[in-house]
Amino acid sequence: MGRKYIKNCTGNDCEEEKKASRFFSVFIFYTLLVCFIAVTGYVMFFSQHLQITSIVVSGTKELDGQEIQQIVSDSLAGKYLGIIPKNNFLFVSQGKFENLLNDKFKKIRTLSVIKKFPDTVNIDIDERKALLVWCSNEKCYLLDENGTAYSEADFSSPELLGNNLLQINETNGREVVIGTKIIEPFYEQYVLAIKDALRIDGFEITGQYFTPSRMAEEINVKTNQETEFYFSTQFSLDSAMRTLTTILKKEIPEDKKSEIAYIDLRNENKAFYKFKNIEPPVIDNPSTENTEKE
Repeated sequence: MGRKYIKNCTGNDCEEEKKASRFFSVFIFYTLLVCFIAVTGYVMFFSQHLQITSIVVSGTKELDGQEIQQIVSDSLAGKYLGIIPKNNFLFVSQGKFENLLNDKFKKIRTLSVIKKFPDTVNIDIDERKALLVWCSNEKCYLLDENGTAYSEADFSSPELLGNNLLQINETNGREVVIGTKIIEPFYEQYVLAIKDALRIDGFEITGQYFTPSRMAEEINVKTNQETEFYFSTQFSLDSAMRTLTTILKKEIPEDKKSEIAYIDLRNENKAFYKFKNIEPPVIDNPSTENTEKE
């Protein structure tokens, strides 16, 4: 049976050998660490697996979802410092998209931006609903359900052409600031209900209302029959219409309705009205018959 020998390291040679071993171990450790950091950095910043490739837009009704997708996609084009892609999942900011879309589309009331690992952005939009057009100082604005002016009115836009919105003209010319509440929601509902209420009694509105001031609580309505109606939001529309119906049945014959200049319904349970000044017809060369008694 052979003998085994264990080598004992002593002296300077042993110290050199230990140093070399430690150096090699440290070298291997840092080499692996650098490789790990390099691979991790590449995966995090440059790998296509962490780049936004899917933009999902939901909740749109009148806004164009494809247009929104394109705007968001364009904002992700290019690179930061010419190195890191802007569509990198880690660097995509929800707040950036929110500010971008809110500035571009005033019709957006609220929106939610959620990143879905590793390559998707979901954008859910809640649109404002335009109820009225408010005009003042030679400019017109769209009002939403809360009575807030959210953008200037473009009368050539599909939003106005397709919805046939009523227009209220404020005659005092007060300035309108976008983003501020102009009227209360109940005022809007009152105005919108007038159209159908008058139609029941045979009057068709022109689509334009007038008010001396947004604080006046008064609405003047013109009809196709050239009869004007004056309402006050201080009293219910039902009460005003009951008074109108009573007046029409008891005091104004059907054949005289077209001769009414205005009906004032701004007082509760009372109505004031006036007929138009109709000029008698002018007859050219009127013939006269003279009789003489003998």
